[in-house]
Amino acid sequence: MSRNPKLTPFASKRLRAAQLLAAGQSMDSVARTVDISVNTIRRYKAILDADGIEAFEKISVGGRRSALDDQARAWITKTVRGSPRRHGFDVDQWTNAKLQMVIERQFSVRFSIVYVRQLTIDLGVHDRMRSFKAPMQRAPGVLDDDALAWIAAAMRHSPRLHDFDADRWTTPRLTTIIERRFGVRYSRRYVWQIVTELGLAHLLTRMSN
Repeated sequence: MSRNPKLTPFASKRLRAAQLLAAGQSMDSVARTVDISVNTIRRYKAILDADGIEAFEKISVGGRRSALDDQARAWITKTVRGSPRRHGFDVDQWTNAKLQMVIERQFSVRFSIVYVRQLTIDLGVHDRMRSFKAPMQRAPGVLDDDALAWIAAAMRHSPRLHDFDADRWTTPRLTTIIERRFGVRYSRRYVWQIVTELGLAHLLTRMSN
């Protein structure tokens, strides 16, 4: 377990799980070792793939503590249970990207989309968040949290890792790897929407393949 005396028992478990996953242990093995459910370990793996071990270190030691003390977490919980319209959004349900924006506005700190998603899970308000709605032809459950985390992680690396002779992502390239990975082809417009909701539009070049 972590030797950091500031960690709570659960935070220590979470960080230890991330370290074991980063070392290459299987999710089943890590779940047994730290006594956490496989579903939770699967979420940790998605965060690890997207943001690296640093994301867990920040969560576990209360990184940015002044922003996310008990009062801040209570404010976020109350905010998510209320309407986004109170914060200037013309929608009735929260998304991770919109919550990311109001957290930044309120506390002057910007967390990753993956961290914001994990925060809503930890606070017990994840059910208030809007799931991605794909076109009717999509296979059920394709774009769950793990899928979105995989897309975010892929975009943070070079397209060359996915056999493209290019250094920048475009919607056609991203559409291609999503189809390869999940067996479903989305429109370029929908892929652009996904990227925008993830807060990664700056990584995408809008050009033809």
